[in-house]
Amino acid sequence: MKLQRISNFQHEFSFLSAKENLDAFHTRFLESDLGKIYQSIPWGSFVEKLGVKENSLGSKMLFSPRGRIGLMILKHYACCSDKKLIEQLNSNIDYQYLCNNPKSKGVQ
Repeated sequence: MKLQRISNFQHEFSFLSAKENLDAFHTRFLESDLGKIYQSIPWGSFVEKLGVKENSLGSKMLFSPRGRIGLMILKHYACCSDKKLIEQLNSNIDYQYLCNNPKSKGVQ
């Protein structure tokens, strides 16, 4: 029996830094359908016209006003329940970029 090299089964290691990886993810996000939706929304005026504000009393909210609007868009986009959306948000960096998650690149 001979050993054969099958290129499809070989794993490639990335030696990019964390910042380079995030930049690559962000670039790919902007090229996706969700990224195109993200870029088409005038976020500043949209948040202002809807009157969504930071909570001045009580505990600090996890998402900014813009992030909360992003969650509403995602719920419709993903057609899922709140629980399922949170599960997907935890594992999908595109969803985190849309919601302007502070742990992601800090997209403005």
